[in-house]
Amino acid sequence: MARMNLMGWALLLALAGAAVSEAKPVKYAGPHPRTGQPDGGLCHIQAVHVHAASPVHAPVLYRQHGDVYFFIGDPTPFGYDGPRHSYYGHHPVVINVVLGEDSREDDVAYCYHDGPHSHYYPPPPRHDFEEQEDVYYYTDEYPEAYTRDRPRLVQVNIIYRPWHYARPVVTRPPPRGYHGPVVQVNVNVPAVGIEVNVNPAPVHYHEHDRPRHMKHKHKHKHKKFKDRD
Repeated sequence: MARMNLMGWALLLALAGAAVSEAKPVKYAGPHPRTGQPDGGLCHIQAVHVHAASPVHAPVLYRQHGDVYFFIGDPTPFGYDGPRHSYYGHHPVVINVVLGEDSREDDVAYCYHDGPHSHYYPPPPRHDFEEQEDVYYYTDEYPEAYTRDRPRLVQVNIIYRPWHYARPVVTRPPPRGYHGPVVQVNVNVPAVGIEVNVNPAPVHYHEHDRPRHMKHKHKHKHKKFKDRD
């Protein structure tokens, strides 16, 4: 019996070892969240590298670039404190340009963040952006691929909604060439001044409606009579 138990344990250990050996490391390119939650921090490695764990929310927060995962979300909630560029709304990201790859064909993906947000890379070349208040707005037409993937990838805003983090501040409406969604996030609007008259207008009463304490008091004059002879 003891021998059979030992054989059973040996078999379990062998199977576990085989599972570990078969687990392939996951390739990443560029900075990305470590755990998918802000308190997990950010991996800052720019070059292609590997981790044992698969990315969290991979279908929404990442784009597949060859055999590597590229994080396309705003890195700010995860503790990113390096150089950044501010954007507003949906816009293209050319992954091979961000990674510094020399490629004949661009790998264009789209960021679906609503409103103001940040990335560590500037707008890509050969795409139209307009800068206003140090914030970039995409001013070209959106292709069919963007429209096709929007219902699924716009869920990035649902994932980010519970997280509180600093966004770029805008105070003006988007430029005319911008065709993306417009949302009210961190928009500074001057308060409208309301003039209040602290001196109330006088109220006129009819005599019979006037409150008792405000009624006129009539003074009765007594006639003085001279003594009669």
